[in-house]
Amino acid sequence: YWGTAFATDQQDSKEATSPFHRRASANFVAGDVILVMAQTDTSYPSSHFLLVTRLGSLPRPTSFYDLVPLLLFVPALVLTSLDVVSMVQISVTLSTLFIMGGWIKATEIRTIVDWQLLILIGAALGIAQAMSKSGLAAGVSRAILSSGLPNWLTPSLLYLIVMVTTELVTNNAAAALGVPLAIDLAEKMGLQSPHPLVMVVMIAASTSFASPIGYATNLIVMGPGGYSFLDFLRLGGCLDLVWLIGCSLLLPFMWPMV
Repeated sequence: YWGTAFATDQQDSKEATSPFHRRASANFVAGDVILVMAQTDTSYPSSHFLLVTRLGSLPRPTSFYDLVPLLLFVPALVLTSLDVVSMVQISVTLSTLFIMGGWIKATEIRTIVDWQLLILIGAALGIAQAMSKSGLAAGVSRAILSSGLPNWLTPSLLYLIVMVTTELVTNNAAAALGVPLAIDLAEKMGLQSPHPLVMVVMIAASTSFASPIGYATNLIVMGPGGYSFLDFLRLGGCLDLVWLIGCSLLLPFMWPMV
């Protein structure tokens, strides 16, 4: 089994009553308890062993070869940020290199990818595209302007709309819906640049504390942490309110509405 049996429970009459004793050699018989040091993925068939208990594992020493994925990922991230190479090309290339190099096992890819999260994001982006094409975004912008609010309160209302949207879909979908809305609003308000309202959308789309759907990290911690929708709503709702008030007060000063 590619392991080293370095201790057994066999005792000599001259030895102390310790559970295990180091042995240079021993003849095993039925009923012996053996302490074995082996690889973590070693399997022991039940036909040979009555019970196998894993006591622990030692971390493998880090070598330069283990750092190669990081050395490949950093320049790939820089190239993607500079729009030199597309995200798809970088992802496929790195995935192929990681599998060929042995850092990722091909059999584990299916379990590594969160398919439910991908389906959720894809469906939400489709809804956002439909809302934009149907003219709903333009209708919302007209409704905001017709409310008669002063210009300095318009970002607050836009923030609230995008924040509620990101709680129902995802931050990507909320941003995809909010950006056309911000641009349309900026044109109707006569702003020189839509940048202030676009920043409102970007911050509001990432303010998702009252629902696990709005952000990927919320979904990641929901299962292992044993949280429910009510937990997010009870605590995250207060955080959403704090962010809404804080951003409504600070954003007009950071990005003037001119």
